[in-house]
Amino acid sequence: MQSDFAPEPYLEHLENLVDVNHVLAAEARQATAWEYRPVDRRTTIVTCRDDWRHVQHDWPPGWPQIPYGKAFRDPAKMLVAELWRAYEGALLKDERAYTIRPNYGLVIIPSILGCEYEQRGDEMPWTVPLPDRDAVQAMIQRGMPDLKHGLGRQVWETEAHFVETLACYPRLEQVVRVGCPDPQGPFNLASSIVGADLFLAVIECPDLVHQLLGFLTEVYIAFIRRHKEITGEPKGVGYTFSYRYKGSARIVDDSAVMLSGAMYQEFCRPYNAQIAQALDGALGHFCGKGDQLFEAFASTPGIYAINFGNPEMQDLAARYEVAARHKVCLLWDGELPQGCDHITTGIIHKRIAKRWAEAEAMAHELSAK
Repeated sequence: MQSDFAPEPYLEHLENLVDVNHVLAAEARQATAWEYRPVDRRTTIVTCRDDWRHVQHDWPPGWPQIPYGKAFRDPAKMLVAELWRAYEGALLKDERAYTIRPNYGLVIIPSILGCEYEQRGDEMPWTVPLPDRDAVQAMIQRGMPDLKHGLGRQVWETEAHFVETLACYPRLEQVVRVGCPDPQGPFNLASSIVGADLFLAVIECPDLVHQLLGFLTEVYIAFIRRHKEITGEPKGVGYTFSYRYKGSARIVDDSAVMLSGAMYQEFCRPYNAQIAQALDGALGHFCGKGDQLFEAFASTPGIYAINFGNPEMQDLAARYEVAARHKVCLLWDGELPQGCDHITTGIIHKRIAKRWAEAEAMAHELSAK
């Protein structure tokens, strides 16, 4: 993949800023929280980015702001665009992992399976659903796809570019983690591929839905294994959004919040469990409130953490009570609710600042503890 963009000045600058020992200690601290081991205080990340709402409140000074549409089409630009997170961490010295990823959005696996997608301006891409259930059945019957189809080749070439480029910078190579491209989860993938008809299909043709979910589960596992082959990522560990997490999978269940609890148990939990167990564990995520699915998600074998897309809809104390029973770490974005100061392990707190000066003040407060 060719590029006319020169990332070297930014990479050299970041190489000189990085404190390897600090970053490795931050990763170790996160691991302690994941395991519910005693800690002196909450593990905390400070950032101006609200990841799950896709809102960048402010930028760390001195790093280029590369429009997403340009990064989508240029791996060198994407590398620098992704490294802003490591640069922010190097300035703030909080307790994050330095994560990047080939950021091609939720359309990657659907495109590999033959779906069209749209990417306009600087917006994230969206899948164009298949036209009908016959097309869904035909996709299943074609079997395991070539993982270089659709956006696949671009994703794997971008990952290889990241790995090869970072290898030229000894400090960055030690601490910058190439996390998995967005794999979504079986039910979310089905929702993208089938569209709104999926919510009729679970009632009208549940056998077809189960066939689809079983097929997508196999594709998902193959997809993550390909990622680990290219990046050399160790078994049983993954990286995303400044987190080092236990397991290799990241399961997004946003669409599942529109199912009943019984339907979640039937159409989501078994496939999530299959993925988590095949890939040595998983981080889970959902948007919305999710009262009907939280216990089932938290108790799924191999789910080791859950992140909330809408923390303002959650009762942290109640969620933590359930999570602690299953030793599931909560990844909490935003302000900590009143009365939750006693929660120190089994949680990683991401404090979100609206201005850079506020982020610096939060980081200073953290370093003084």
